[in-house]
Amino acid sequence: MSQPFPRALRVFLLLAGGALVISALPPMLSAIAAPGVPLMWWSARALGLLALVALWLSVLFGVFMAAKGAGGLVSKPAVALLHSRWALGAQVATALHVLLVIADPLSGVTPLAAVVPLTSATLTGPVALGTFALWGLAVLLVTTALARKLSKTVWRAVHASAFGSFLLATVHGITAGTDTAAPAVRILYALTSALIVAAIVQRLLLARAASQTSKAVTSTRQGNHA
Repeated sequence: MSQPFPRALRVFLLLAGGALVISALPPMLSAIAAPGVPLMWWSARALGLLALVALWLSVLFGVFMAAKGAGGLVSKPAVALLHSRWALGAQVATALHVLLVIADPLSGVTPLAAVVPLTSATLTGPVALGTFALWGLAVLLVTTALARKLSKTVWRAVHASAFGSFLLATVHGITAGTDTAAPAVRILYALTSALIVAAIVQRLLLARAASQTSKAVTSTRQGNHA
């Protein structure tokens, strides 16, 4: 069935609608905000933390996938589903976070600074870290869409960069977020990082155990044929 509107027109209308929504956000949020409460800032920070948690869960379940369901503790299909869903959640939350930061007139972050590292006049380094993390998520999104056309080696190498994106996003949040001093936020950064390290250590230990078992089986078979 043919589409009622050409693809180019649909893309244009979508971009135009997005631009209108972004331009309308500041006055709308200012109108409903309580006096003295920077609602757009709070919204952007909340989405930033949500994006970090979603990315953390995506990476965590990705490690569990590589560890065959965390050594059989979790169903592999369930782990794969959670990994993909949280990856999508991280991408959506990150996009909304960036849009709100750009729309906030007090942030000092321009659209160019959001996509081109080291061009922000405000918090140049911390914003650049967030931009690199954003590009990392974009690469993961593209390679996921093209997974069937890529070799397994390339796909795995690119997806391994998710660890780097998580690290960049964490350092970005710590250095750019004015709520980093809050105990709950510090605990969030520490806990998510520690659990990722623990999952990686478990993955390495499981791989080592599997390798030793394989060598033992091979040695036994060779001894039986001797």
